[in-house]
Amino acid sequence: MALDKQIYCYGVDTSYFYDEEEKYWHLRLLRLYSLRAKLKQKQKNNKEDVSWKLKSCNRVLKKNKERLSEILNSKRDTDLIRELNPSLVRDKNVVNLFESDLTRSLGIQTFTLTTEIFVIDVYFFQVFKNLVKNGFTYLGEKYVFLTASAGQIRQKKAVAIKESSFKRIEQKLMCGLTIDEINERGGMNQNKFLAYLALMNSATDVWEDFDIDKSIVVDDWETAVPGLVDHIDGVSYEIRREMTETVIPHMDGCGIMLNETTRMVRMPWVKGLLVTFPFDKFIQEKCGGEATVTDIYGNEHKIIEEDIRYIFTKSQFKLWKFYDSWDCYKARFKNFGCNACYCNIEEPYIPKSRINYQMLQTLSVMTDNEIDRIISKTAQEIDDVGKDYQVTMRLLGATENNRYKSAMQEALLIYPELFKDSYNREILKQTKKSLVKQAKGGRLRVNGKYLFLAPDLYAFCEWLFLGEQNPQGLLADGDVCTNQYRDEETLACLRSPHLYREWAIRTNRRSLELDYWFGGTKCIYTSCHDLISRYLMFD
Repeated sequence: MALDKQIYCYGVDTSYFYDEEEKYWHLRLLRLYSLRAKLKQKQKNNKEDVSWKLKSCNRVLKKNKERLSEILNSKRDTDLIRELNPSLVRDKNVVNLFESDLTRSLGIQTFTLTTEIFVIDVYFFQVFKNLVKNGFTYLGEKYVFLTASAGQIRQKKAVAIKESSFKRIEQKLMCGLTIDEINERGGMNQNKFLAYLALMNSATDVWEDFDIDKSIVVDDWETAVPGLVDHIDGVSYEIRREMTETVIPHMDGCGIMLNETTRMVRMPWVKGLLVTFPFDKFIQEKCGGEATVTDIYGNEHKIIEEDIRYIFTKSQFKLWKFYDSWDCYKARFKNFGCNACYCNIEEPYIPKSRINYQMLQTLSVMTDNEIDRIISKTAQEIDDVGKDYQVTMRLLGATENNRYKSAMQEALLIYPELFKDSYNREILKQTKKSLVKQAKGGRLRVNGKYLFLAPDLYAFCEWLFLGEQNPQGLLADGDVCTNQYRDEETLACLRSPHLYREWAIRTNRRSLELDYWFGGTKCIYTSCHDLISRYLMFD
């Protein structure tokens, strides 16, 4: 992931777009808020009785806020084009953004400051409505609202872009689609559209050797999985525990590919996980050497003859219904110079991870002995700081597995005695304090790893290439498979963030056949006969 490459832009809020009258009332509000904070502090310290002053301040605050809202409301539905005040755009407003397909398309150089885009914090929605509908100007240039990711929507943030620059790269970012074309074909939910458009703003690297001509998109595979569930009545909301079948979309957000490293993919309107799986071997051994697959548009493809190397699923192609065919998408992809990118990629070495407080809180019944066992590795690590050579070097980042070593870390590998240097001793001292603080907050070292999760891809190939509607796959109910742990080890499959009480305890299975089909990645594979995907809410 391109977390070592950043660009700089300005982060502003809606108050930066006020005219003189709005600015006057805004400054009055700021002074009143400051006064109220001082009065509250006095009251907290019991220095004097200021309750009557607080009430008066709140009354004045309310009236001033109402007045500002009246002014903003009067302009909310007009064609007013606001101006970003240049005097307020200063160095303190600079924010960092990771390099993405958007920054590369705009030609923004790494570690440079740009005015091509602005990040806007929304406080008054009346002002924001003006910015979305009419755009704004800054130093004579027109800017328009671009998008807001799901996270930015929750934080009331948005991204604006220079209009002339957007017109230059619009077709590349949207892979040939336009807003009018989307609306003509039935339109879509606005928030989903913004989230899918914001894929271009993800921190990514370019997938240099990706060949879109060797890819297809197939339907999602789902089956009805029997199991014991808590069924909530839609009318009475009564909860009944019963055996029933639950339809599970096993390949939701997952696809397969050949001879590449498993990774999270980002393309225009396409996102999800592509897992390495030898489906060419499956076709040779189980299908007689060739398999014909029908894509989501009804077109047939001979996998081996066409040298198909990437098989996406329908759930990964978010705007599939706005293209006439996958060939149409590919033609626009190539014509407008679109990029295939990736964010997370499976690393050659996956270190041990830490558990967090959410997962500990759901272990509601623990004995003192069990608590001692859970914290033992963390306590030992804290005690070994500065004493144990391996622990010390790992905490200083001086390991061969560190792909982004600093000059000091390189020097430590050559001459380990440098860890006695005063600079490194201070780092170890602060690291030990941090470990103690994290441990108190539930960040405990365990024998666990963060792994990509994949369904039983052998069963998916049975469904896709052999036409089996209820494939058996290689894993039974209650089994998982990963080459990171031994056969028959009991694993707790957890997700972060934790949702409820989902400690899915499963048995790891290893065999020659499982390693043959699933050994190409470090993913943890789950069974298509298991309700674990609903339990942990895979997506």
